[in-house]
Amino acid sequence: MTRDEILRRFEGVVDAALSEEAAPSGIPAELLGEGDGDESRCDSYMLWSATTALTQEVRMQGRAFQDLTSGLEAQTARVGAELKAVYAEREKLLKAEAERRARKQILGQLVDLRDRLVRGLESAKPCLDAARVPPPEPRFLERLLGIVPQAANPALDAVAALIRGYELGLERLDQSLEEFGALEIHCAGQMFDPRRMNAIETEVSAGVAEGTVLEVYRSGYEWEGEVFRTAQVKVAKGGNG
Repeated sequence: MTRDEILRRFEGVVDAALSEEAAPSGIPAELLGEGDGDESRCDSYMLWSATTALTQEVRMQGRAFQDLTSGLEAQTARVGAELKAVYAEREKLLKAEAERRARKQILGQLVDLRDRLVRGLESAKPCLDAARVPPPEPRFLERLLGIVPQAANPALDAVAALIRGYELGLERLDQSLEEFGALEIHCAGQMFDPRRMNAIETEVSAGVAEGTVLEVYRSGYEWEGEVFRTAQVKVAKGGNG
């Protein structure tokens, strides 16, 4: 390396060391003392002013961050309360729906039990007539005293007690159905309503208007404003009114 190359490199290093550095971004030029003449010099007052301004900016940023944190906390609490209310309402609806399904199942069992009791009562009534026997002929002394002999028939008493038991059971079941809010659909003598009745048989009858319910095979019920079970009926057909 020659003497001239060494001198040129040394001059480059010195020039780079003596060159001015670029001012940092974000700070006003007057605070850094940039300018012409004496204004370019930075004294202690300008340094204190810059430090004070920077301190105030830091405090403002801190308060803004604190306000933002408080706002986020309040918003989080509000959203949490809204979600809690939504879940509470949903849980309430699910509980009410579960209770309704349970009550509906119980009501179905009560209606089925009533159907069984009705069939049992209808089958027991003919047995009551069959168990009746004519009383024996009164003897002379009984005729003389006006005593009417009674025929002793234990079967008749048993059938009568059975029928009474069916009637009491039906009476109690009807009370339970009423407590559940189930209303029997009255069909006999009424006009056929396809929304609440199911016609399983028709019969030509000239004494009533066509579409009149002649007989009810199975009772229907309404519950909570809707048809719980349709009634099975026999309907008049071809009547002249």
